[in-house]
Amino acid sequence: MNSLDTWKLSSEELHQLFKDNNEFVSLKVRGNTWEPLTRWLKLDSRIFKETTNNPRITLSDIESLAEIYNFRSIRWKAKKLTPISTKLIPRFIKNTLRKVPIIKQIAFELEIIFYKYQEISHKNLISVVICAKNEEGNRKLLIEALNKFKKLPNKIEIIFVEGNSQDKTFQMLEKVTKDFSNIFKINLFKQSSKGLRNAMFEGLKASSGETIAIINSDFTVEINDSINAIIEATKNENILINCSRTTFPMEKDAMRWANYIGNRFFAIFLSILINQPISDSLCGTKIFSRKLLNLMKQNGSLESKLDPFGDFTIIFEAANNNIKILNYPVRYYARQAGAPNISRWIDGLKLFRVCWKYMISDI
Repeated sequence: MNSLDTWKLSSEELHQLFKDNNEFVSLKVRGNTWEPLTRWLKLDSRIFKETTNNPRITLSDIESLAEIYNFRSIRWKAKKLTPISTKLIPRFIKNTLRKVPIIKQIAFELEIIFYKYQEISHKNLISVVICAKNEEGNRKLLIEALNKFKKLPNKIEIIFVEGNSQDKTFQMLEKVTKDFSNIFKINLFKQSSKGLRNAMFEGLKASSGETIAIINSDFTVEINDSINAIIEATKNENILINCSRTTFPMEKDAMRWANYIGNRFFAIFLSILINQPISDSLCGTKIFSRKLLNLMKQNGSLESKLDPFGDFTIIFEAANNNIKILNYPVRYYARQAGAPNISRWIDGLKLFRVCWKYMISDI
């Protein structure tokens, strides 16, 4: 998507951009920090009389104008750091500098992307992907969740991806599948490799719904909150709902202190990198449209093995493809059975490597 320079548009042209039936609008604005200098050096076309009808618009101005026409901002980012050439600076350094908070705040040119908010049909098929490994003890919670899914007005597809458990999780899922097969379309299979990322992405590939929900098999996230988030996600295909466990008080022992610190660190880091607020970087409950899934397939990100969990891959792909990320507060409880299938320090280093790769990229 090409960005238009607001300082080259007339007022009528700028308004017409939002009046036209565009799904996305991408605009570049000048940063206020450089305004006095560019005026003095005559680098800004506004000093000439023939351009006085052209808009001089700031980031906040353009956001307000977009809101009038029912457009919502996805994110903004630094596009050009200074008004002078920086060709001698290596690209990976410029890419990194553009994402540093203080520097991007004073950049010469900023790019902001909007999407047209319009609700779509709520009655499409919903695919619920549940990855389970060593979760035999959570059978009761699973049955309670499936019974609550029956209240949704949509047709529901359940996809169980079993992670080669050491207990009888697969046999438990077989029994549940048999009991609910007359209510939902259910697909149960064992993952072909190992790791949560592999299980999640194999489940996504097997899905056929227009809305896809990823639900943790430990059901530590309040299922009623997850269902409400799913309902909201069916209304627009240009959003990713990222459930956030850090808004409300957690149940005791729900999240270990080291996990909480790591989560908060990566939430801040991700927010900086993608210029969209992320309040919980590693909540497994995410809901998005088939549009985002198809984009991930096209980009080959479902085949990537860099991300150990898949959460960051989904967040980065949403940001890269102009999908608005919305944080949805949920209640979070301690596990009733089993243990987390993660390695905090090793997986944390892997996640940092994913972020670093994104930080030095052109995106």
